[in-house]
Amino acid sequence: MLFFLACTEPPAAEAAAHVQPYAQGTTLHDATGRELRLHGINARVEGLFDVSFDDGRAPLETIPPFGEADCAFIAEALGMNLLRLPLNWSAMEPVDDAFDDAYFERVATVVDACWAQGLYTQLDIHQDAYSKEIGEDGAPLWAIVPEPEALLEGPLDDLDSRRTSAQVLAAFRSLYAGDSGLHAAYGDMAGELASRFADRPGVVGLELHNEPVPLGDQAALDTFHEAVATAVRERAPSMAIHFEPDSFRNLTDSAPVTTPFPLGNVVYAPHVYTDVFEDGWASMDTAAIEASVAAAREEATAHDAPLLVGEFGHDPESETGRAYIAAALDAFDEHGASWAFWVYEEWSQGRWGLYGGEAEARGPLRDEVADLLARPFPAAIDGTVVAATWDGTTLTIEIDGAGDGEHLVSAPDRAWPGEVTARCDGAEVASAREGGRLSLRCEGRQLELSGE
Repeated sequence: MLFFLACTEPPAAEAAAHVQPYAQGTTLHDATGRELRLHGINARVEGLFDVSFDDGRAPLETIPPFGEADCAFIAEALGMNLLRLPLNWSAMEPVDDAFDDAYFERVATVVDACWAQGLYTQLDIHQDAYSKEIGEDGAPLWAIVPEPEALLEGPLDDLDSRRTSAQVLAAFRSLYAGDSGLHAAYGDMAGELASRFADRPGVVGLELHNEPVPLGDQAALDTFHEAVATAVRERAPSMAIHFEPDSFRNLTDSAPVTTPFPLGNVVYAPHVYTDVFEDGWASMDTAAIEASVAAAREEATAHDAPLLVGEFGHDPESETGRAYIAAALDAFDEHGASWAFWVYEEWSQGRWGLYGGEAEARGPLRDEVADLLARPFPAAIDGTVVAATWDGTTLTIEIDGAGDGEHLVSAPDRAWPGEVTARCDGAEVASAREGGRLSLRCEGRQLELSGE
């Protein structure tokens, strides 16, 4: 089921070039040209997040299943329109120059299931501690340079020490330096992934590399990004490319831009974890979160790219964690940022997901967190979104240059379980609600929606 309505067409060249969302300067647009904002969630999916071995070693962790019902819940109950889907090089290309067709088919199944509910998918080439062979996930064994001295297995009780181990740090240095042809190999993998999904509806873009670790060598990261992005663009000319700064930004809350990203149609996708990993945000300083998001907006502007915060989150079981999530959401609204919450569900590590429980099975929904994330927002607006504010009951959207006025607004069941009243410049207008979204026409400057 496709929820996006026809609206003012983009310029002819753009309309011909894009069947998927695209970035135009600092704004993101759907395929018809409307300004697009994304609210969503990360999901590590069984069969896609590669943390097991075929040589008898114990799996690193157990990854939950994910399917059509989950896509529907995210779209309808939470009113979201984005799934950030972590994928691994080790699963795509376990043997050099031999891609796993079955893996790409499993990815396509998730993409299609979510797009049937109006959810875009961001294809995230994910890594944590470089590779499952020496860390948690990411590169295949053949792409670890130098060859590792020891292969590891589960469980991940020692993940912190893995992240800073000599063999993990050496592998990162080699990757960004392009040793042993790694730039070309990584670019070939990323280009293969992009080419297989280049014309598939529902794909919002390809993220080049999760949480880069260039060990202070920004020039090396810039060279790596340009090489990989160029390879992707050759195979999928119109696909939006998403990229992250040095993961050290998770600790410093800024990543000053000295060299803007060299390609167009790109999205800046940093993570925001202000003080989470240091002391669990003991200060509860909301100004620090706001400053991090404001800096991220400046960085995106310097790259001439839209801002999509690819990860943020905190312990959903704690009052501090929930306050953090609420403060981050307010900051994202203030700066017009798209975002994806970490994480939908997990049975290992921090258990930060929407579902509780200690066993490797889905526990009860964490209602307080679900209610925070079920936040109405302007999903696709025919015009320029000047501001959007949510006060817990009413969503107010300021629009500049509305065309013929057809818009799509998130309408989560959890936020608005009853009827929704829509007003355009104060006058009530008709709307149609389906699947966690509300479509309506407004040629005015202010759109106001409120529920019972």
